[in-house]
Amino acid sequence: MSISPVTEAARVVQEELILLPAWDADRVRDYLSDAIARGDAEAGRREGHTWSGTIALSLFGLADAIDHATRK
Repeated sequence: MSISPVTEAARVVQEELILLPAWDADRVRDYLSDAIARGDAEAGRREGHTWSGTIALSLFGLADAIDHATRK
């Protein structure tokens, strides 16, 4: 069974969020869970602009995966 690109990108984001304080990581997880459920790639990009480094890159990757999945 193959894992969807959105699921894989979300897993990468989860791994990066380990670097954040728990309260911040929880907020981002909740926000992104809602965004994934709605297929809202723009929400991932907005969140990505608030971070830097690998966290931002993983959020942009997730947004791209959501875009790709919703445009099929």
